[in-house]
Amino acid sequence: MKIKILGTRGKIEESKPYHSKHTGYLLDNTILVDVGEREFLDKKPEAIVFTHFHPDHAYFVEPKEEFDPGVPVYAPENLKLVKGLEVAEGKFKVKAYQFTPIPVIHSLKVKSLAYLIEKGDKKLFISGDVAWIEKKYHDLIEGSDLIITEASFIKKGGQIRRKDNQIFGHTGVPDLVRIFKPLTDKIVFTHYGSWFIKDVPEGRKKIKSLQDDEAELISGYDGMEIEF
Repeated sequence: MKIKILGTRGKIEESKPYHSKHTGYLLDNTILVDVGEREFLDKKPEAIVFTHFHPDHAYFVEPKEEFDPGVPVYAPENLKLVKGLEVAEGKFKVKAYQFTPIPVIHSLKVKSLAYLIEKGDKKLFISGDVAWIEKKYHDLIEGSDLIITEASFIKKGGQIRRKDNQIFGHTGVPDLVRIFKPLTDKIVFTHYGSWFIKDVPEGRKKIKSLQDDEAELISGYDGMEIEF
């Protein structure tokens, strides 16, 4: 499999070269996961999969534009703006790829999913935005060849809020490393917060400082391609 990271900028004002586009991933030039920028549709995907309907993952949400790409669309929940949407309630196949949706705690207002994507003996896990992933799902993720996750906050604990005993928000990069490093040997970070964009070289150093022998930590950038 080959994944191209189209955008690595979270929902922030700051922007830098190679970190100016919002979230999107292109799998084998065939499947688009999240569409944070309208221009990603120029890649002519054969299917589109959404982790959740926040505007930095779905550009059309905030202006409330109709989204009709003319290809199959899968997402965690229905949204009237999206034509031809199929709710990802269980495993589904797109061409030669099997998608296993995994619930993610992130937002109180929109439903969020991560996806385990399998083709042959290869396993890719894309987490989307994460406050937490329940431990009962870790066995599904274990053995992933590559995990792509977010980096909104570098501090331990991130920015987690609570309402009616439900947490939401973004956990920190150290917490994500702790969750994922027993499950893979390669973790790629995207969806950066202001802490990273303000000083990219320093941000890369901070991520690399969390690395140990269990898993390689990689700072993604707009246009990065990874084959595995």
